[in-house]
Amino acid sequence: MAFSCNSKTKSSECTEEYKKEIIDREVKTWEYSKTKELDKLKEILADDYVGYFGKKTMTQQDVISSLEKATVRSYELINVKVKAATKDVAIMYYLANQNGVKRRRHTLVPKVAAAATYLKRNGVWYSVFYQETVLD
Repeated sequence: MAFSCNSKTKSSECTEEYKKEIIDREVKTWEYSKTKELDKLKEILADDYVGYFGKKTMTQQDVISSLEKATVRSYELINVKVKAATKDVAIMYYLANQNGVKRRRHTLVPKVAAAATYLKRNGVWYSVFYQETVLD
């Protein structure tokens, strides 16, 4: 049974520290994408990572390769929430505004709804799944 990880939750599995850890990891994925610290991004994305970006499915290596050719100028994460499935599985969902280009002149979709699933392996949180839905 899932429960929300927010300020109203009293569960010992879902503390503010738990929530902060997940949010910090996800924000780092955006920051490392922006600053081109792709080696650090690769440390957050699991080896078996899968991402759905619009109509495109990407692996960890696909994401790294794509970001080598992209430029993220800015981003903003809005209405961030974390939902804990277990003490080792968390889902973060939010709205994102982004500005940038991928491969020469194709701009990044400016507004998306995003969800990321994190799995704790050997004491470390890894992003194992990510999905974006384009917003108008």
